[in-house]
Amino acid sequence: MSKNYCSEYEVKQNITKKVTWHEKMQAFLDYLRRPKTVFDLKDRTKALILLIAIIIGAQYLLKRFVL
Repeated sequence: MSKNYCSEYEVKQNITKKVTWHEKMQAFLDYLRRPKTVFDLKDRTKALILLIAIIIGAQYLLKRFVL
């Protein structure tokens, strides 16, 4: 290989095309179908427990102070 390897070949421009809503949804659904790692499941479980705790806490505060 020569020193000027890149100059011997055409350098293609990086042209980005607009991504449609359908393509975004397709990619999201593909992501959901992909198997998750143990760490993903642990993080999601912790987030779900935290969300449930926040909802229960908010319900308690509303019941305690509003009614």
